Formats: sequence, structure tokens, C-alpha cells
Amino acid sequence: MSIPYPLIPIGIIALILYLLSFIISRIGLIRIITHRKIWNVLLGLSFFGTALLGIVMAIRINYKLDIPWVDQLTILHVDFGISMVMIAIFHFTWHIKYYTDIFRRKINKAEKQDDLKYSNNLEFAATGTKGFSISLIVLGITSLVTQIIILREFLSVFMGNELVIGIILANWMLITGFGSYLGRFMNRIKNPVRISFITQIGMGILPFLTVFLLNYLRNSVFLPGSLVGVFEIFAASLILLLPFCLLSGFLFTFLTSGLSSVHKSKRIDIAYALESSGSLIGGILFSFILVFLITPFQILTILLVLNLFIAFWVNFFYRKTILIILSLIIIILVSGFTFLTPFDRFVKGFLYPNQEIVFLKETPYGNLAVTKTGEQHNFYENQVLLFNTLNFIANEEAVHYAMVQHENPQNILVISGGVSGIMKEIMKYPAVKKVDYVEINPWLVKTGEKYYNKLKDNRIHVHNKDVRLFLKSHRGPYDIILANLPPPSTAHLNRYYSIEFFRQLESCLSDTGVISIDLPSTGNYASEEANIVNSLIFNTLKQVFRNVILIPGEKNFYVASNNVVGFDITGKIEEKGIETRYVNRYYLDDNLLKDRSNFFMNQLDKDAGINRDFEPSAYFHQISSWLSYYQLNMWVFGGIVLIVMLLLMSRLNILQAGMFTGGFAASSSEVILLIAFQIIYGYVYLMSGVIIAVFMGGLTLGALTGRRIIKAPGPVSYSCNQLAIGVFALSLPLFINVAKPITNHPFIVHSIFFILMIVISFLVGTLFSMGSRIQKGNVPAVTSGIYSADLAGSAFGALIVSAFLIPLIGLVKVSIIVGLFNILFAGITWVNRKKL
Repeated sequence: MSIPYPLIPIGIIALILYLLSFIISRIGLIRIITHRKIWNVLLGLSFFGTALLGIVMAIRINYKLDIPWVDQLTILHVDFGISMVMIAIFHFTWHIKYYTDIFRRKINKAEKQDDLKYSNNLEFAATGTKGFSISLIVLGITSLVTQIIILREFLSVFMGNELVIGIILANWMLITGFGSYLGRFMNRIKNPVRISFITQIGMGILPFLTVFLLNYLRNSVFLPGSLVGVFEIFAASLILLLPFCLLSGFLFTFLTSGLSSVHKSKRIDIAYALESSGSLIGGILFSFILVFLITPFQILTILLVLNLFIAFWVNFFYRKTILIILSLIIIILVSGFTFLTPFDRFVKGFLYPNQEIVFLKETPYGNLAVTKTGEQHNFYENQVLLFNTLNFIANEEAVHYAMVQHENPQNILVISGGVSGIMKEIMKYPAVKKVDYVEINPWLVKTGEKYYNKLKDNRIHVHNKDVRLFLKSHRGPYDIILANLPPPSTAHLNRYYSIEFFRQLESCLSDTGVISIDLPSTGNYASEEANIVNSLIFNTLKQVFRNVILIPGEKNFYVASNNVVGFDITGKIEEKGIETRYVNRYYLDDNLLKDRSNFFMNQLDKDAGINRDFEPSAYFHQISSWLSYYQLNMWVFGGIVLIVMLLLMSRLNILQAGMFTGGFAASSSEVILLIAFQIIYGYVYLMSGVIIAVFMGGLTLGALTGRRIIKAPGPVSYSCNQLAIGVFALSLPLFINVAKPITNHPFIVHSIFFILMIVISFLVGTLFSMGSRIQKGNVPAVTSGIYSADLAGSAFGALIVSAFLIPLIGLVKVSIIVGLFNILFAGITWVNRKKL
């Protein structure tokens, strides 16, 4: 058994969850007896699981049965046992007095009852309007900046795609919505000022701890370098996000109730606008300043200082000397670690065991890390290995399979990967006059030049730009185009495998020009999903080029041209006098290479279709291929999510259901616009903070103006707003198609996307404003109901649309579905208008 048992991770997770439920019980959101019931049930389940698995293993040993998954049973048995021991320790602490009384011969049989008396007198007046307003703004800043950092960290740690993004956002919004729902029980809280103080401090500390644990636990819970399944990512994000998101959701309801109490009237929409304005400020600060100047942990340290300051400034009753001293000590220690030491490099070291990190940079395009093993340098982006400097086999295959197809290659285009060592191979051809090397991330080139000096050749011209935008102004013609890109595992990468991109490449080739593009090797056997991906790319290339061949190697290389291409590779290498270490007749046999190619070509499905920008079939099947490693069908996954969504919606009233569909449309439209922007411009990672900030600005504007525009909202105006959201979603493809052909005018295109983002967020902000005023009930109940429904809808929209619908049916059809979904519920609201 080589896999270590997760003693420490299970212990840490159990302790965090226990402390969370304990704190919730101590502040009065749930009763202490409920807290103990939860852990008693978990103790019983862990005991039952341990016992049952133990019996199964005993039967296997006694009767020599061949039971499959025996290793998994052993691991589960130990996991249940560890959990049982941890919970038993908690259980023992509750009853320690009982055991000590046994030795003292004093057994107290009377069970102390939990205090069920809670004060309903919320003394909010001490904080005041200004205090609540500032706290809501800081809540928005903290939540958005933390969300962006944690999202980027999850993408880096789990090598994520849009499915991972959808899962994390779904968990984020659902947990935050549940935290908001818990706020409806805030009348049980005895001392609201103290709770405000504690939660504000928690908002500062928890982001720092969450990001640290995410990096630390990755290779403690999972094997280093292993692929992590969708359920593991779901569970990991759920557990890690739980404390912060619960607290932020609860704090929104709490502060909203305080603001309304001070004004003695509902101020839910005003609180929503203040929180959104904070998110707007956070998005702008992060995107234009912080991400360029300091590291993620330094940013989180600033959030810690900000929240501690606000906690003491707003809650002046807790300006106690001892608390101030403790806070100053925390600030000095954390700031010293993050600003005076390479703390980020220390934390990232957990992700790269047995490797020395020689460079680490959080760039606007992703987390870039360079590690060293022996004499070899490894380049990672978001923990995905891009290349290493001593892999001469990969470098020779990436260059020579295509270069030998051309008689006299002079002008070369290299798309990414130029610092890996391929430039050395290209320069072996004496006819080469010019090499355009396009790499969107300038930090990758700057870092690569430290360890690889071949870029200093006068014939090499480096361009830090998205290649699709580059080709609009640099038409070639090129004799050879070498694309060294990761597989189409994201919507961003899919755009480099679409028919639109291949046509763009073809238009930039000379008459005898050749392109090379690769996919992960399928070895001697291709799974069904991997075969579909290869079939899609082959079929798409065949739509553009007359001749396409597949050359199997460390990767599946597709060489395409309108001229003749063939398998006489080693013969031409020898004829041209190119010195190689691997691609030569001593290691490769041209006839065997051709036979292997024919074997794989015969497996390709000619009816698999083609891959397009706005119908990213390759991306969908690449995700399916990833899920197939864990025996999870994409359709099953989508069905489960849909069933859970429908069950949740069945628990909502009409207004909450309308808010749910509004949130669904908001996040869906945001995803559609992000992916469309990404397809057109290719640098959404850089612009994501700006786009989210614009979205939050629209929410703020909608919530503030909704109160002024519609003085007395009712079911009719509410349903009309829903209808407007539905019509907007239906019209999205029209606006995107207007922007697509004018990419040479970036100001106009950016303006179109920003206006569209503002419009949808404005409509949803207005919907929230109306719903919060129409809904009857006390402020905590209304706030928690409307806000949690909004977040739940946003969660399912982000998950279903980004991970399932868009790659399956494309952006246009998704827009139609989202629009009709909202129009349907607008009709339901209209029909039931007299009941509201």
C-alpha cells in the first residue's frame, strides 16, 4: 500500500467543520443541542461505516473471497476509523465532567438544558448608518477580491477548466446563499455588536487561511501530480469555501437588517447596492493595480488589515486595549511573513514536491512557475506543465515533422512554446530568414530568456499578443506554422482548434506552406471520447486543407497543407543534412510510422462533425474524456445538477423563483459574454476582474435607480422586468455577431461588451430592488429569501451553462434557452399576480 492514509487532512477538516458548527451555535444561529445532535449523528455514521467495512473485510479473509476494490475498501475503512476517532474526541469533551464525576463518586444525573432564551432586542443604533454602509462596502471589496484570488488559486491547484470554474462558483454562491438564509434567525443573537465585531475579523482572517490550506492540502489529500476528479474538486471546494462563504452570506443579512433597523424601514436594495459598489471597487483595484504590483498573499494581508481596522472603527464598544494589541500582533506577523519573506514561494512549494522553485509570478494571464530538477527547468502555467528545457524528443518532433515537408522554409510562425528549445531545432535549417514567435504572456518570454538564450537571434521576432489578433495585422506569408498549444480543454483553448482559426492560418500560408498542430498522444489505444476529439480536429482540418496526415509520437501531430505531405521524414532529414538526436533513421522507421498512422486514421470517425468557435464540440468532448477517467458520464452529471436545481426551485415562492431565474440569467449571460469575449480577443483571464467589476457596477446602478424609477413596485412591473431579462438573453447572439467582425476596432468592441454587461446586471439589480420591496415579512427573512434565491440561480447558471450547455449546443442556443426560461417565469408571475 503506497498511498499514505489521510490522517492529518481528515483531522484538519473535521476540526474546521466542528469549530464552524460550534461557533454558529455559540452566536445563537442554531441551538447547542442541535450542534451536538449533528455530531452525534456523524459519530453514529462513522461507527457504522467502520463496523460494516470491517465485517466485509473479515468475511473476505475468512472465506478467501475475491472481492473487487479491496484497496478502496481498506482506505475507506481507515478513513471512517479516523473520522470516528476525531468525532469521539469531540464527544468526550462534552461529557468530560461526567467521567470526572465517576472518579469523584458524584454523578449528576440532571442534564443541563441548553439556554433557549434569545434576545429579540437588536441594539443596532450604536453602529449607525455610516457604520453599516462602510461595513457593506468593505464586505463587497473583501468578497470580490477573495473570490477572484481563490478562483485563480483553484484553477492553478487543480489545473482547471470551465467545469472547475462552474463547480467553484456554484459552491461559492450556494454556500453564501445558505449563510444569508441563516441570517433569518439572527433575532436569537443576544449581542449583535459583538457578533458584528467577530464576523468582521473573520472576514479578514479566513481568506488568508483558505488560500493557504488549499495549497497545503492539495498534495496531502491527493497524490502529487495525479488528476483530481470532479467529485473530489466539488468536495474540496465545498469544505474550504464553507467558513468564509457562510460568514459573508450571514454578514450581508446581518448588516442589511442593521441598516434597515437604523432607518426603521426596508433598506434591502440599498444594502445590495452598497455591497455591489464595494465589489466594483474591489474589481477595479485588483485588475488595474494589485495584480501587477503585489502577490496574492500580500493582497490578502491588505484585506486582513482593512477588515480589522473596520471591525474596531465601526464597533467602538470593542476598542479594548488587549484586543487592539492582539490585532496589531497579528497584523505585524502576517505582514512580516508576506511582505518581507518569499511567503508565496514557500506556500507554492507544497504544489511542487522535490522541485526547486526558481521563479514564481502571479501574472494577469495566470500563475507562472519555473522549477528546477537537476539541470532541467520546468515551466508551469496554472500548474499545467507547458514544457521543459531538456526534452529534446518533444522539441524535435514539434519542429521536424512539419519542417521537412517544405523544400525551402524561410518564414516561420511559432505559436507558443518558443522558449522550450524548439528555436534551436528551427535554426538548423539554413534557409530560415525570419521567425515570428507569438506568446500572449510576456512574463513567460522574459523568464524563458533567463534559461534559454536562443531567442536573442536577430531572425527571431517576439510578439506578446494573442495569435488570432496578431494574424489580423501580420498576414505572412509563412512557409511553416508550428502551433505548440495545450489541448482544447477550455473554451479559451478551443478557439485554437476551430475551423475559423484554421481558415485564418490557411490564409497566412504560402502556396506550399505547412502547419503542425498536436493533441495528447492516445498511445496504442484511444478511448471513445479521445477518439472523438481527434476525429473532430482531423475533420475540421480537412475542411480547410487538401492534405492532412496524423503522425503519432509523444503527441499526435497533425500536419496539414494544400501541398503534398508525407511520411518520408527521416529520409528527408538525412538528405537535408539536419543533425538530430531522435528524429532520424536510427530511432524512427518511416514505414512503421506510416503504418501506425494508418491504424489511428482508420479509427477516426468521419461523421464526428467539425469544431467551431461558438459551437465548441472539441471542448465538450475533452471534458468528457477527462470525466471518463473517473467513470463519470457527462450526461449523468448534467442530469444530477438539473434535478437538484428543480428540487430547489420547488421550495421557492413566486417572487423568489423570479429572483432565481433572474440570477440564472445574470450568471449565464455573464458566462456567455466572457466566453464570446475570449473567443474574439483571447485574454479574458486578464480582463476577468474588469468585466466582473463592470457587472457589479450594473448591479449597483440597478439597485439604486430601481427604487427611484419604480416608487411602488408590484407583480406587474416585476413580471415585466423578468420579461425584459428574457428578451435581452434572446438578443445576445445578435449583439455578439455585430462585435465579431470589427475586432480591429478594440474600443468599439470593448464598449459593446461592457454595455451588454451593464444592461443585464442593471436589469437584475432592478429586479432585486423590486422583489425585496414587494416580498412581505421581516427584514432578515426577506433579505435571506431574496438574496439566497438570487445566489442559487447564479450558481446553477454558472455551472450548467459553462460546463454543459455551451460546449454541447453552443452560445446561440444557450442564449435562447436562458431567454425562454425567464420569459416562462415572467408569465408565471403574471398569472399569479393577484396572489402576491
